[in-house]
Order: sequence, then C-alpha cells, then structure tokens
Amino acid sequence: MTGWLFMLGLAALLFAGLWAFGGMRRPAFEFVAAALFLAFAGYQWQGRPGLAGAPAQQTEDREEVTASLIALRSDMDRNFTVAKRYIVPSDGYARRGDYQGAVQILRGGLKSDRSNADLWTAIGLQLMIASDGHLPPAAELAFDRARAIDPRHPGPVYFTGLAALREQNPEEAQRLWSDLMTGDYRAGPWRDKVAVQTQALAEMLRAPAANARQRPAAPGGPAAPR
Repeated sequence: MTGWLFMLGLAALLFAGLWAFGGMRRPAFEFVAAALFLAFAGYQWQGRPGLAGAPAQQTEDREEVTASLIALRSDMDRNFTVAKRYIVPSDGYARRGDYQGAVQILRGGLKSDRSNADLWTAIGLQLMIASDGHLPPAAELAFDRARAIDPRHPGPVYFTGLAALREQNPEEAQRLWSDLMTGDYRAGPWRDKVAVQTQALAEMLRAPAANARQRPAAPGGPAAPR
C-alpha cells in the first residue's frame, strides 16, 4: 500500500507540473505518461489475477509504454545511419512484446558496427523495458558503451534517469535530466519533451520543502521553522 501511495503521489505531482508548465499539450502528456507508466511498472505489470480481463489490460498498457519510449529514443537517434536497418525491425519486435528477439536483431547490427551509439542505446532500452523498468547490468553496460562512443548522445543519460525514477530515486533522475538540459548533447525534438518532464519533476521535489515551510504549528507547540 505504501508503494502505491508513493506512486500515486508522484503521478499527481508530475501531472500538476505538466498542467502548470506544459499546458497539458498532447505530445507532452504522452511522454510524461510514459515516464509515469514505467514508474508504475513494478506494480501494474505484476498482474491482479483476481480481476477478470486484467492480463489484457496489462498487455495494452505495456505496449503503450514501449511505443512511447521507442518514439522518444528514435528522436534521440541519428537520422540516417546503417544502424536503422537493424533498429527499425527491432522496434517492431519490441512493440509486440518480443524483447529477446528485438535485442538479437540489434546484436546482429553490432557484428558489423560495434561503434554505433544508437545500437547500444537501443539494446539498453530493450533490456530495461524487459526488466520492468529496472536497469539490469547488461542494460547499464550497453548505455555505458553508448556514452563512451558518443558522449553527446542523450539516450543513455535520459533512460538511466528514467530507471532511477522507477527505483524511487527522483533526485538522481532530476540530476541526470537537468544535465541533459544544460549539457552539450545533440539537439532534436526530444528536448522539448524531456524539458517538460524535468520541470515537472523539479516541482515535485520542491513541493515537500515548500509544504514544510508552510506547515502550521501544532496547537500549543512552537511555530514551524521558516
């Protein structure tokens, strides 16, 4: 129950930030929703066998998460590379839930081009989704390889932050995403989408401190420090 309350609070605060700073535009909504769905993954994807139709709903939700994250990763990739011959069919496998097949296709691409950051980033993401949003060692290694090859690739930093959010470490996610906004990373349509998430997460982290400053003193007790 405590975990659910944490997740619901996180969802409320993130969407409040999105409403205030993102205007609840559809593209921004979709990608913040993807982050939230992935944060919920450990609860939502385990299933509730006592409820009729739950497996079908879980499958549909997971497909939506996968499609949204793949779309964002695609915004971060280079547009015209040989790697696309492997990434495009791999994404198709992942959208159908075949993450093992998706990774195998990408590894085939590495046989001809081991120095492609897009391939390594895609492998890391597929392994991460297959692990319900956690960052297994193989995914972490893939992201490390991508960063070493192309330090300006935003994907490894963003998805590592998303995994931190899944692990209930929003401070680390905020640190990584803020670095994306201020560091020397490749430009692209991903920036506006990630900026909305970063702003909302910053508001979430500021909220507890603001509430503590505004909390009234208990009857008969000393005033709350300001």
